[in-house]
Amino acid sequence: MSGETDREAERERRLQQLFAHVRPRVKPPADDEAEIRRAVLAEWEAVTGRRILRRRAGLAAAAAAVLAALLYVYGGGPGAPVPAEIVASVERIEGTVTTATGARLALGSGVLPGTLLATSDGQVALRLTSGGSLRVAAGSRVMLASGDEAELAAGMLYFDSEDRPAGRPLSVSTELGRIRDVGTQFLARLDEEARTLEVGVRDGRVALMRDGDSDSAGVGERLVATQEAGAIRREPMAPFGADWEWAERLAPPFETDGRTVAEFLEWFTAQTGRTVTFADLEAERRAAEVVRGSIDAEPMQKLAAVLALADLTYSLDGQRIVIRSR
Repeated sequence: MSGETDREAERERRLQQLFAHVRPRVKPPADDEAEIRRAVLAEWEAVTGRRILRRRAGLAAAAAAVLAALLYVYGGGPGAPVPAEIVASVERIEGTVTTATGARLALGSGVLPGTLLATSDGQVALRLTSGGSLRVAAGSRVMLASGDEAELAAGMLYFDSEDRPAGRPLSVSTELGRIRDVGTQFLARLDEEARTLEVGVRDGRVALMRDGDSDSAGVGERLVATQEAGAIRREPMAPFGADWEWAERLAPPFETDGRTVAEFLEWFTAQTGRTVTFADLEAERRAAEVVRGSIDAEPMQKLAAVLALADLTYSLDGQRIVIRSR
């Protein structure tokens, strides 16, 4: 009996450690509290037994992921539990995105350090608490070790440093190299089958380090590293178009009501990598007009709708968007 008592005490101690990472919250009813405690214990034992998370994430990361998943499941409504060390929150989401424990993310969900995300048929845009927008494409696996460190295990991610403080880069580690942003917008694609890593730059610069070798790329370039030994290759890559469209669809919201067309166009160029020119002075004058009404759509669709409100139209000329008065 003493052995069983010791095991019960150890389980209770671990549970207390988990709840120590949660901020004070409204105390739930006694029945609900007992059910939650039983669920936490059961999930903890399942996770530690199956070793769901990668060994490199460590025991602390596993505990964080378990707690995060249970907060998603048992949270909701006024006074719901809030994770203590959130490193990101869901800003946009399409389809199904889950954690390593199978919990589904929703708009506004918080993400704890060590959480492994699997996008399956979905995709998600995360707002990092340390600054910047991190977007994950469908069919990807990404772990957030912290607000400054991510791991790309498969698939694609896009990062826009946006309002991130200067001198605080984001590092992305992969099995084929480590990426470090230098105040930029970049896309990283890890192909597991081809054993290839590609890093494309839309703005600023990125550095890629691998096995003692390193290189950097600027706007309109990409770096390519393969499993085979050899130097990192640099190739041209357009900062707009098909390679970037999935990330554009996850662009952060821009409230148009009460803003000028020119302000919207500034947001549009930052999200699409395109440039804007005016075909005539009248078009430029109308761009200073204030928009009335809210429009929520992906950037290219939103462009046509916003311009129509100011009696403007546009045409594509390669990377340029040429705006004309009607």
